[in-house]
Amino acid sequence: MPGAMRQSTSNLELLTIYEVSKILGSSLDLQQTLREVLRALAYQLQMHRGRVYLVGEDNVLRLVAANGLSNEAAAQIEFRDGEGITGRILKTGMPAVVPNLAEEPLFLNRTGGREDLDEQVASLVGVPIKAAGVVVGVLTIDRISDEGPQGHFGSDVRFLTMVANLIGQTVRLHRTVAEERRFMMRETFRMQKELRPLAAPINDVVCTSPNMLEVMAQVHRVAPFKSTVLIRGESGTGKELIARAIHTMSPRKDAPFIRVNCAALPESLLESELFGHEKGAFTGAQKDHKGRFELASGGTLFLDEIGDISPNFQAKLLRVLQEQEFERVGGSKTIKTDVRLICATNLNLEEAVGHGKFRADLYFRINVVTIHLPPLRERRQDIGPLARHFVAKFAKDNGMTLVMEDEALEVLNRCTWPGNVRELENCIERAATQSRDGIIRTESLSCSLNLCNSSVLFQYRTLGASVGGLAPSMGPGSVNRVPPGRPGGPAPANAPKTPAMPVPVPEPMGAGGGAWPACASGCSAGPSPVCGAAQPVVPVPLIPLPLPEASAPAAAAPAPASVANAAPPPAAEVPLDEPESGSLRDRLLWAMERTGWVQAKAARLLGMTTRQVSYALRKYNIEIKRF
Repeated sequence: MPGAMRQSTSNLELLTIYEVSKILGSSLDLQQTLREVLRALAYQLQMHRGRVYLVGEDNVLRLVAANGLSNEAAAQIEFRDGEGITGRILKTGMPAVVPNLAEEPLFLNRTGGREDLDEQVASLVGVPIKAAGVVVGVLTIDRISDEGPQGHFGSDVRFLTMVANLIGQTVRLHRTVAEERRFMMRETFRMQKELRPLAAPINDVVCTSPNMLEVMAQVHRVAPFKSTVLIRGESGTGKELIARAIHTMSPRKDAPFIRVNCAALPESLLESELFGHEKGAFTGAQKDHKGRFELASGGTLFLDEIGDISPNFQAKLLRVLQEQEFERVGGSKTIKTDVRLICATNLNLEEAVGHGKFRADLYFRINVVTIHLPPLRERRQDIGPLARHFVAKFAKDNGMTLVMEDEALEVLNRCTWPGNVRELENCIERAATQSRDGIIRTESLSCSLNLCNSSVLFQYRTLGASVGGLAPSMGPGSVNRVPPGRPGGPAPANAPKTPAMPVPVPEPMGAGGGAWPACASGCSAGPSPVCGAAQPVVPVPLIPLPLPEASAPAAAAPAPASVANAAPPPAAEVPLDEPESGSLRDRLLWAMERTGWVQAKAARLLGMTTRQVSYALRKYNIEIKRF
C-alpha cells in the first residue's frame, strides 16, 4: 500500500508539472500566469497559501502573486535581503523548511491570513527561484495538518524546486522580451524623429542642421490645426517664411494669407488696417474699408513684430483673439471672423511682461504653440547650403553663371552673422556684384573690402542693447548677464537713456593709417585681405554711435560716411599727471578726485559729457562722495 501511494503521488506530481508548464506558456501576463500556477498547486497537491516573490530593479523582494490575496494587498508587501524567512532564502539561495510556523521566531506574517496557527499546524516550504544561476525570487507554500508537523519534506522541496526553475525561466523570458521591446520602441522613436522632417520638405526652406530639422518637424505637426502659433527668433532668421509654410500645409491653404507688420504702422493706422473703418469715421475715410481680420477670414493672419504694439492696442487685440469678433473703426456692427493667427517677434516677451510693456493676458493668448528659430550662428551646417542657394538665385535672376570658391565658403562658415540669413543673402549679393568673371572669391567678400560694418551692430547687441529694431543678443555670444538695474548691467525699463561711453581708439593698424573694422566673424580681418586670416589681430574697440546733446538744435547733423571710419570725440586738454595709461575707471576716479567730485568739471577734464560721466559712475559702481 505505501508503494502504491508513492506511485500515485509521483503520478500526481508529474501531472501537476505538466499543468504548470502549460499555464506558464499560455499568457504574456506574468502576474496572472503565476496566480494560475499557485491555484494548480493548491488544487492538485493541497499546497495552500502559495506566494511568489520577485526581485525588482532596486533589489527589493516584492510579492507579485499570492493565492487568496488581492493584487492591491500583495503590492504593498516587500522584504529586504535577509529579512524574515523569505529574505533569508533570498540571501542564502537555499531552500528552507519550517515544520511549525507558530514556533518560528523569524516568521513575520506580513501577508496575514495565518491567525489560526493555534488551532492547526502550518508548515512552510520555501525555495529560491533562479534564472541563469542568479536568484530572482522566492516561492513558498504552506502544508496544513491537524495531526501535527510532518516528519519529511524532501519530496515537497524537490517538487517545488522544479516548479521554481520553470518560473525562473519564464520570468527571465518575460524580462528579456520587455527589455527588447523598450529598446525597439526607443529606436523606433529615434528613427521617426530623424526621418519625419525629411519625408516632407518645405519649399524655399534650406536646412540640414538638426535643430532646424526639428523646427520643420514642429511645422508639420502644428500645420493641420487651428491653434495660434508664436514664432520667436532673432531678426533675419526667416519667421515669415515659416509662417507661410504653416499656412501652405494647413487646410486653409486655398484661403488668403494676410501679412501685417505691426512695427511699421502707428497705433491709429494699425487699428484701421486690422479692423477696418466705416465711411466718415475720420478725416479722409471716404468709403468703407475692410480690415485685415475681415479679409483673412477663413485663412491665416500673420502679425509680425507683435511685441512692438502699444498697450492700448493690446487690449483691443485681445478681444478679437478671445471672441473672434470685432467692430470697425467708427462702426457699431459686430463682425464675426474665422482667422488662424500666427504671430512673430524677436523680443523677449517674458521680460516685456515683467516690465509692464506687454499684457500678460495677451501673452498667454498668443503663446499657445511656440516655435523657436535658432540664429544662423547656432546652425552652421546650414551656411553652406544657404550660400549656394543664394548664389544660384542671384545667377538665375540676373541671367548669368555664378559659382563660389571653397575658400570663400570657408570664410562664410567662420562668420557669426548677427543679421542671420538676411545678412548672409545680402553678403552673397554684394560679393556677386563685385565678381568680374562669374567666380566669387575671398577678395570679393565684404570683410576683405573693409565694408563689414554689421560687426559694429553685433558688438552693440552683445552689450545688451537693441539697435535699429534688432533685439539684444541672447545667444552664446552675449556678454551681458547682469540683471537690469545692477551695477554693470542694463538700465531698468524706466531709466533715462544715456549715451555710451567713449572708448579710446588704439593706433591705426591698416597700411593706409586707417583702423581695420572688426569682422562679424570674430576673426578680426586685419592687414591680411582675407577674412578669417590665420594671423590673429587685436580687435578694435567699439566706437560709440554719436548721440545729440539734450540742448542740441533739432536740425539733423550729417551722418558719418562709415561707422568704421568715424573718429573718436576730441579729447580735452589733460594735465600732465593724468593716468593716461590706466583704465577708464582709474581715469574717472582721478578726475573726480581732482574736481572735488563735481561731475561737470570731471567731464571737462576727460573730454566727455556730464551724462557720460554719470553713466560711467553707475557702470563701475563708483560711490559719489558728498562734502
